[in-house]
Amino acid sequence: MRLSFGLLFLCMLLPPPALAGGVRTAGATMDFAGYESRVGAVLGTYQPSPPDRSPETAARAANRFLRLLSEAQRRSAHHGPMSAERTRWTNAPVRGDIGGIALGDLDETRIRAFSDLLTVLLSEKGYGKIRDVMLGDDLRATVNGKINSGVGIEAFRFSVFGLPSSTSQWAVQLDGHHIALNITLDGDARYMSPSFIGTYPQVFTVAGVKLRPLAAETDLAHDLAASLTVEQRALAVISDRRGALRVGPGWDGVVPERLGIPCRLLNKAQREKLLALASQWFDLMPADHARARKERFSDELDETWFAWSGPIEAGSDISYAIQGPSIIIEYANDARGGSDADNPVDHVHTIYREPASDYGGGLRDRPRS
Repeated sequence: MRLSFGLLFLCMLLPPPALAGGVRTAGATMDFAGYESRVGAVLGTYQPSPPDRSPETAARAANRFLRLLSEAQRRSAHHGPMSAERTRWTNAPVRGDIGGIALGDLDETRIRAFSDLLTVLLSEKGYGKIRDVMLGDDLRATVNGKINSGVGIEAFRFSVFGLPSSTSQWAVQLDGHHIALNITLDGDARYMSPSFIGTYPQVFTVAGVKLRPLAAETDLAHDLAASLTVEQRALAVISDRRGALRVGPGWDGVVPERLGIPCRLLNKAQREKLLALASQWFDLMPADHARARKERFSDELDETWFAWSGPIEAGSDISYAIQGPSIIIEYANDARGGSDADNPVDHVHTIYREPASDYGGGLRDRPRS
């Protein structure tokens, strides 16, 4: 007889072995100065112990997080593996009736457990980037005394799908303003598609530290565009004005036409620049998974296209797309920014998709609601 999802979950709540390296807790002298919220202060000052990022450690971290939640919180945060909530992710500030536990509803112990889990699922670089984007979003939660609904770390929501295990498929989702991560684990396999990362503003200071989370995604792209010859630009530049994301939230299953310049027409140095640029997304994942995607990207480079919209010069309002047989990466400045709407360069949206492996491929055959 097969156990029900709920009974299996209760079995998983037995105390797991300690995470590799243990769990470090915040000390009484922790300095919260310079942070905009309680949750931001915890994430900004807590340093998770370096994990081994194995499937076993990831499952233990996820189960520890779930076990620390109250029963009501667990109902919000834990869903079946085929839950429709997996496809309702968005980066929009006002998300309406969407699943997941709000980070603002978690105490410090639970926030640290969330942090421990996230650092196992991502590379050190990936964890730092996601954390920094969230800290930057906290700066926009209140502007000129006005509360921006749905903005800031405490409005972010987090969900776990399925039974975290080293052998079966399960997933997590973190979404809020300028972050929408979907990470699926299936044994040794790991997927980060679809995922959205943005920032506004591009540069900000938190607790005395200047941060620019999407610096490389911006600067490396301009470096590549500037290296194109006149003939190459005639193909790569598809518009003199910035476009929009074509496969963002709500566009599951869409594979747009490849536009721009076929990368087989790039020289060796330009191909290396393109790989370095695309690797900014690959490197969000643990090293083995990032390496596999770089190898696949290199193998598919002759079938990959690079498209640019807007001026070439650094600091311009632009968008670009990298699209191959298995990967779509898009970057676009955005004019929506309140009082700073006249400076779209300061507002960045990006999307990463592996169309055949969105949600680990596990939802491809699920009927659309």
